Amino acid sequence: MPPDHDTPDENRLSVVIVGGGITGLATAWYLEKACRESGTDLSAVLVEREGVLGGKISTLNEDGFIVEGGPDGFLTRKPWALELANELGIGDGVVYMQATGALLRRNGKLHRIPPGLMGPAPASRKDVWSASFLSWRGKLRASIEPLVRRRRAKGRESLGGFLRRRLGAEFTDTLLEPLTAGIYGSDSYEMSLDALFPMLEEWEQRYGSIVRGMSEARRAARGTEQPPSAFFSLKGGTQRLVQAIADNLGRTEVVSGRAAIAVDRIGDAAPRYRVTLDDESSFEADAVVLATPAQGAGSLVGSFAPRLTGLLERMRSAPAVSVYLAFRREDVAHALDGSGFLSPRSEAGPVAGCTWMSSKWPGRSPQDYVLLRAFMRTEDDASAGERDAELVEAATEALRPLLGIGGPPERTWVHRWADGLPQYKIDHTEWLEIVDRELDAHPGLFLCGASYRGVGVPDCIRQGRGAAERVHAFARRGAAQTTSV
Repeated sequence: MPPDHDTPDENRLSVVIVGGGITGLATAWYLEKACRESGTDLSAVLVEREGVLGGKISTLNEDGFIVEGGPDGFLTRKPWALELANELGIGDGVVYMQATGALLRRNGKLHRIPPGLMGPAPASRKDVWSASFLSWRGKLRASIEPLVRRRRAKGRESLGGFLRRRLGAEFTDTLLEPLTAGIYGSDSYEMSLDALFPMLEEWEQRYGSIVRGMSEARRAARGTEQPPSAFFSLKGGTQRLVQAIADNLGRTEVVSGRAAIAVDRIGDAAPRYRVTLDDESSFEADAVVLATPAQGAGSLVGSFAPRLTGLLERMRSAPAVSVYLAFRREDVAHALDGSGFLSPRSEAGPVAGCTWMSSKWPGRSPQDYVLLRAFMRTEDDASAGERDAELVEAATEALRPLLGIGGPPERTWVHRWADGLPQYKIDHTEWLEIVDRELDAHPGLFLCGASYRGVGVPDCIRQGRGAAERVHAFARRGAAQTTSV
């Protein structure tokens, strides 16, 4: 148990981190690093309710198949995951996405997406006009985007509303909506523009066009060293990153298989905190980092921060369901030459998209097999409630005509996350500002994770590192340090 003392000082710090996903692990790693460098005596406890660490990062290695329960790779343009892998000494295990290009389902057929249309804005008019899945009217409307006037109205705008206003309904709903829904699992017309893609607003205001903005961004990147691919993963799977952190923690006690059920504030002038677990044990600390989904964090602090609880419980998450199917290569006619395909909401069927894992990454299946990952539509939690066998059958039959599948799958796996994807609604930025202000009243309490400022693994690592820096500064400056998300 962390030592008992009245106030934090620059040479002694006790911390409890609740949540052993990648955010909590990154917090522990960077906090240990900061305390080593400053000579601070750190006593840390990391509490994870599940029996294993990593949260949604989970990898199954089975008979030559590598099956990811959560993300299968990480963005390279957001450097924090790659930086952490190198710091942990596993940079030699980095593998880059080997597939190029992706496809889109339109009118029951698969169409290749031009490379310049894979971002949040088209790179050029040529890319727009080469898209075989758009009508000439849709191409014309999207290509005149530079002529659309800047928005002058005040107030927040949804991502979908912004894109439709600038590029037209067909381009937005056919391509950009499934691109963003595949990442965030939400209706783009309910998603926050400024929280998810603030550069689009900036490009509109600065250049009068998001196409010009994209071109300027690409021009600025020329001459700089670029990674081999937009995504990277690790040999053996993404869980290697989790294991590397766990293996390198030297000053953090890890308590797994135990759930935190309450956080209580002790004292007023120089508050400390008590974290109680479901076996009635407890830990007292100068600081608490809640690296859990916002709803769960809110349920812990109700005894002393009821307004914060109310705010955090407003966050909503969408379920995520994916089905892995392994086929003999000879039973799949499609060349699988790409990373997979997306399917807009206008296309009927239970599958929102499919990643061709054995094409996307090296070593994901035995040589004579292909490994497919189908992402199931979860509107109204329909797919989330189906039995595994029903999901496997639905995914197989949906993919069969598209990919020319001639036989049954040899192996199958189903992964479900009831709260898989935090929903950044239109008022998300405003909500964050209010949460920040409420936290000011609770020195030593910190929040971080996918509910707040980025849902991907690199963003969660960045948030964990930021939380560690704020906790360390709190100890160095004393209990008067102001905290924020």
